[in-house]
Amino acid sequence: MKRMLQVCSLAGLMALCLVKAAASPVAGTWEGVKDGVKAATIHVRETDGILGGSAIFYIIRDEGSGTHNGAPTPPLAMVGTQWDGHVLRFSVVTSDGRSIAFELRVTGEGKGELVRRPQGGMPEDKVPMVRAR
Repeated sequence: MKRMLQVCSLAGLMALCLVKAAASPVAGTWEGVKDGVKAATIHVRETDGILGGSAIFYIIRDEGSGTHNGAPTPPLAMVGTQWDGHVLRFSVVTSDGRSIAFELRVTGEGKGELVRRPQGGMPEDKVPMVRAR
């Protein structure tokens, strides 16, 4: 009986060692479309429990012809990430040195909303997001 208890205890400990912590529900690639045009791609990765990643924004500019160009920014590293279980807060630093704060709110299974609060003369902007498969 004692031997059986030892074997069961050892098996339990081995199982605990093999269990990997569940990934954060915000980790992965998120895509956003606004007004029928691709607006953002957010890559969120988790390494040793720390969230980070990058953001690509598809700049919509009127080129003078009435059409918009949708050119992507280079990937911008997330800084100052904070996750409260529902909202990932982060900032990106643009090529001209401006820091812009964002929130990626998880609103449902594979759904979210990217929010840029009013700052630096820019109005609030919201983009619906879906987790890419």
